[in-house]
This record gives sequence, structure tokens and C-alpha cells, in this order.
Amino acid sequence: MEGIWTTAELIDSLRKTPILLAALLVGVDAERARMRPGEIEWSTVEVIGHLTDAEERALERIALVLSKDNPELAGYDQNALVRERNYQGKSLQAVVDRLLELRAERLEMLSGLTEEQWLRTGVSAGRGVTPLTAITCHMCWHDTNHLAQIANNLATAR
Repeated sequence: MEGIWTTAELIDSLRKTPILLAALLVGVDAERARMRPGEIEWSTVEVIGHLTDAEERALERIALVLSKDNPELAGYDQNALVRERNYQGKSLQAVVDRLLELRAERLEMLSGLTEEQWLRTGVSAGRGVTPLTAITCHMCWHDTNHLAQIANNLATAR
């Protein structure tokens, strides 16, 4: 399907996040992964945990959009979830592995969609009726935003 980005380009962008994340994490030990650049800012492991939470939500939202007409795509308290799941106390590798597992699941799900399925819509708070293509485009931006946050965290932690 064509648009600003093709669906193949969206999938390709999502495939590249794990590659970029692996490059950012070369030589990063547990201490550095847990350093917070500011009192209320997330550490690298918490950012990756947040990406994991977002991946779970993306899978749920795709399933909803594919199974219902214009379902409500509820938001969530991302800060509360990061605290509740205590990513700061988890192994960096365990958090990364969970993200990679969920990302592979999403890539498989998206790769099998028809053009009609990509055009199905959900209702996002603050965004209104939104097609799956736009939801996926937003998630590509989300990845880039948080990869930059990780890069900044690690530069600060040197």
C-alpha cells in the first residue's frame, strides 16, 4: 500500500529498531544501564521497558482494529507501568529479550496484513479515527524518539 510511507517501509523501520538498539548497547554494563540522567527521567533499562510496554499495547491495538470496527484505543499511564513493572530492578538482557520477542510477534502480524486490513481504523484519544497505517507510522516515530533518549542517557552516563 502506498502513502507517505509504504507498509513495507513501515515494517522495515520497525525491523531496524532492534539493530540500532543492539549497537547502542555495545559495552553497556548493568550500572550504566540503570543510571538516570535526571531525578525524574528514565534510565536506559526503563526506556527499553517502556518500549516493551508500548509493544504490548501495539499488539493489543492491532488485534482490536482487526477484529472490531473503530474500537477505542485506550491510553495508559506509561510512568506508572514502568514503576509497577520495576524495570530498574530487572536484568538489562531480560528486558531487551522481551522487547525483541514482542517485536518479532508484531512484525509477523503486520507482515501478513492485506491492504484492506492496513486501512482499518481505531479511535485514539486525542487523535480521533486513525488507520492502522498511521498508528504504525506513529510507532516508528516512537521508536526513534526513544532510541535517541537511550543514546542521550548513555552519553550522559559516560
